[in-house]
Amino acid sequence: MTSRTCTRWVLAMLAANLATTSSAQEAAPPAPVVVPPTEFVQAADTSRWYAGVDVLWLARDYSQNMLLAQTVTAPPPDFKAVPLGGAPILTLGNVTDDMAQPGLRVRFGFRLTDATSIELGYFGLQEWTASASIPAGDPPFANSPFLGSSIIYGNRSFDTGISAQYCSQIHSAEANLRRSFSVGNWNAAALGGFRYFYLSEQLTLTGAQTFPNFKPVAPPASQTFVEQTRTVANNNLFGAQIGGELGRTWFDNRFGLAANGKVGIFANNANQLTSNGARLITGGGTATSTLAAGRGNTDFASLYEGGITATVRVTSRIRVRGGYQALFVQGLALAPTQLAATGTAIQKSSQLVPGSFIPFAPPPSTLPPPGTGSGLNTNGNLLLHGPFVGLDVSY
Repeated sequence: MTSRTCTRWVLAMLAANLATTSSAQEAAPPAPVVVPPTEFVQAADTSRWYAGVDVLWLARDYSQNMLLAQTVTAPPPDFKAVPLGGAPILTLGNVTDDMAQPGLRVRFGFRLTDATSIELGYFGLQEWTASASIPAGDPPFANSPFLGSSIIYGNRSFDTGISAQYCSQIHSAEANLRRSFSVGNWNAAALGGFRYFYLSEQLTLTGAQTFPNFKPVAPPASQTFVEQTRTVANNNLFGAQIGGELGRTWFDNRFGLAANGKVGIFANNANQLTSNGARLITGGGTATSTLAAGRGNTDFASLYEGGITATVRVTSRIRVRGGYQALFVQGLALAPTQLAATGTAIQKSSQLVPGSFIPFAPPPSTLPPPGTGSGLNTNGNLLLHGPFVGLDVSY
């Protein structure tokens, strides 16, 4: 075989081998396409810390009403106060703020394990304040069962008017141990811990009287006399609570809905102070004297809280939430009930206040000691409810 023939034979073999390799490669199936999972599927939450903040709009429901002041006449010869039918009156309902007020709720948690965490929480800053008044005309007059100065002729009435103001504020803090678990397709959690709940209230009644020139039993003309009765009630609840949550998610964990509830049994260290003061504010004279009566005690109270929450996951670590929350507390000292329990005693005693001008000097034996009959009523209830929106972040 000549060298030229050998060369041709080698080239032919190489060409055949290349053709066979190319055919084999063309016949091989394509590599499978790997589709990465979505963010929500692949992002199992491995964070240990989480926090949240909500803005709440809570309305307060008041279950009681009481007369604070009314319009009266004082006809001679005895000048006793007589209610004037159809004339304006002032009730507790006129000074209760039942509109939803904004507040803040914050949460902070740390996961000890995948299913167990410690949570700290706070909500409050809500303040309900309202005021109202009834005018007087000399005559008619304004009269209150809780303003006790015997002014002129002993009719306990004011010729300028009576005003009332009611304020209420709450704060709540808690620490819980939370355990999560599954119930079929549902997510559940149980919790237990400690809670502190604070409620402060104040109810103030103010009456004004301008004296005519009735010497010597009254000051000169154009002197204005003001009397004020104020009741302050404070509640400090502390004790244990338990609770739970049950919910479910849909659409690849993007949307969730859950219901939650808590129950607590607490000791309520409550106190109240009711005071009455009288002073001249025009025409000379600045003397002010105050009578006060109060009491403190510790009683049992209970708290019930529940709500519904909807969540939308924005990213693997951020969720937007919103819902409706309700809170009911039993065993509270509310300001109006303290006024009813103690204000009458203050009213009878306030004839002793310098500046409570009366046209006669009653024998001291006919006047009860200042503060007689003071008490503490802890049978009040509180109901708060309203919507909220917020944000949860884990990291």
